[in-house]
Amino acid sequence: ASDVYKRQYLALDHDLEVLPVINKIDLPSADPERVIEEIEDVIGLEAQDAPRISAKTGLNVEEVLEQIVSRLPAPRGDADAPLQALIFDSYYDAYRGVIVYMRLKQGTIKPGMEVKMMATGATFKVLECGLMRPLGLEPAKQLEAGQVGYFTASIKDVHETQIGDTVTGAE
Repeated sequence: ASDVYKRQYLALDHDLEVLPVINKIDLPSADPERVIEEIEDVIGLEAQDAPRISAKTGLNVEEVLEQIVSRLPAPRGDADAPLQALIFDSYYDAYRGVIVYMRLKQGTIKPGMEVKMMATGATFKVLECGLMRPLGLEPAKQLEAGQVGYFTASIKDVHETQIGDTVTGAE
């Protein structure tokens, strides 16, 4: 659970809106009130209005979607500006190397372009970029400012892609 809290703090440090959701309320051991209290005490987020859902049964899932639409700000950014993307997760795939999940704040990313990881200074050539869909990753010709997606670049070591790092164009 501490890894979840670290990611929450990273999101808050980068001025991202965080919407708490209380899941698995269909379980006999569910204690949503304790979880709400823990979210408020440990992370400092107001959670009294957090949707109480069961993803398994679909109970109140529509409420999560409504809160996303009503409470989250629309993405902004300039697609023509230099690339600036925030890494929020990555994992190693044995066939493709590291897959980097990011949010594009500014600029555009597309296959063939050189990118630089600001924390390590490492540069890589983008092989694929695309969108995350419910049924898997969907390649795209490019991603632009305001979008959330992924890219691959034959990165062999997941430590080259630190959560919270900024991806820029190599130039």
